[in-house]
Amino acid sequence: MTLPATGWVPDMYSSDHLLALPRSRGVVRPGIEALARAWFPEAGWVSEPTSGPAERPMAGARFRGVVPDDVRRPGVLRLTEGVEVVGPFGVQPPGAAGLGLASAVAEVWAVRVGHRSRGPATGPLEDRDGLGRVFAAGLPDDLELRAVRWAVAAARKVGGSVVADGVSVLTPDPAQGVDLTLYSAHALVPEAALGVLRTFVPGAQVTEVEERADHLVDFVLVGQTPYDGAVQVVVQKVREVPAALAALDWREYGPFAYRLRWLPTDPYELEVEEPSGLHLMARTRARALLARLAAVLQGRVQGVLVDDGSFEVSAAEVEERIAAESSARFWV
Repeated sequence: MTLPATGWVPDMYSSDHLLALPRSRGVVRPGIEALARAWFPEAGWVSEPTSGPAERPMAGARFRGVVPDDVRRPGVLRLTEGVEVVGPFGVQPPGAAGLGLASAVAEVWAVRVGHRSRGPATGPLEDRDGLGRVFAAGLPDDLELRAVRWAVAAARKVGGSVVADGVSVLTPDPAQGVDLTLYSAHALVPEAALGVLRTFVPGAQVTEVEERADHLVDFVLVGQTPYDGAVQVVVQKVREVPAALAALDWREYGPFAYRLRWLPTDPYELEVEEPSGLHLMARTRARALLARLAAVLQGRVQGVLVDDGSFEVSAAEVEERIAAESSARFWV
């Protein structure tokens, strides 16, 4: 959806990419700093927002660039060399409705990229984030594209939206994120992990085993279902963990990665912006099943969960995934 400028941010930021995050009382979501450091470990404040309500841009041409005395000033968060995030700017009804958010109130951050350039025109391309559609005249290059992908992933994480170039609104569906990875200091043998998976998918099997030089094994489990595709569990010892874990005590996680993946009957639908209704129903069931599986595994080996956007997953988020299944069932 392409919209005219609406005064979400002061004029000097109106052509930047905008990241809109919902604000709801009683709802705990990751803050902008945690979202930033999950992708940019070096992220840090150049100047923090002053305490108090977010700045709200004044309306009308004569107020352009003017910050009223009784409004707090925004902060500047440096993601990496050449990329800064400025805000927050408060958005109240009806402005938030134009951002495609469920929340009536939002905060908007301007994602500022020092050097912006676009690749050759490719025409509309199909992708789940809609980037090929809104950047049909040419995708951003390198650093700018990374910043845009981060903003979309952050929006998906918290139910927010992105306004590309200040005009094209992208509202990624949080339910698109199905896969989970558990990072633990404890390694299960294939038979033990298989027992956990068979609790949810009785026909699961060990499909690959590779012995490592340290006498541990990497392995793959797959459980096929008649209607909703398959569940795959890939267990490996890894050398690197996601940046989102850097702020945690090293004893909270470990090098053993338990990757829980959904393999739908039609993998192509994972990459489209508007998948079919059948895919959405299967995805809802699969998302809840993987959340239950992750909770049981975490109960066995502890560790920290990370989603497919590279953000840490809390216990509350796991419960939300399970609850979202509603009356749907995962057919086994």
